[in-house]
Amino acid sequence: MEKLLFNKKALILFVMISILLVGMTYSSQFLVQSTSAKKSSPDKISRTDSTTNADTNNNNTSIALNALELKNETYRWQNTTQGINPTLHLIAHTSYVIKIKNPTDAKHELIIGSNGTELAKSNSINPGKNKNFVFNANTTGTFEYHCEYHPDTMKGIIEITNQ
Repeated sequence: MEKLLFNKKALILFVMISILLVGMTYSSQFLVQSTSAKKSSPDKISRTDSTTNADTNNNNTSIALNALELKNETYRWQNTTQGINPTLHLIAHTSYVIKIKNPTDAKHELIIGSNGTELAKSNSINPGKNKNFVFNANTTGTFEYHCEYHPDTMKGIIEITNQ
């Protein structure tokens, strides 16, 4: 009987540790996520609104970002792999179509900048709407992106390299 009691305790401990490990693994995907994309098209950093589909243009690589609402009207950017405010790894001399979906009830606007200088922006994206805009990266370096209306919670890093 004592041996059986020990096995029950060991089993319960094993189940508890397994649940904790699964929970940590699941939540860790939200801590650091990155999106990588490759293709090339020479151009300087710029922004234009786009109504065409990036998949039909061989010179463009698309990046999807969705506005995500958490509790108490707190917003974040989210990529297709569920990354929250992901670091975007881009290749210099590449044209990117940034596809933004806004399923929230608030207005959003993606702004890409460096040291307080605005390099590109999506313009306002109304609730329930989508918008595509082209970001041409010709300069290497580290840049930031944020939402015009929620700059403290919807922000991330863009790293542009030659590779």
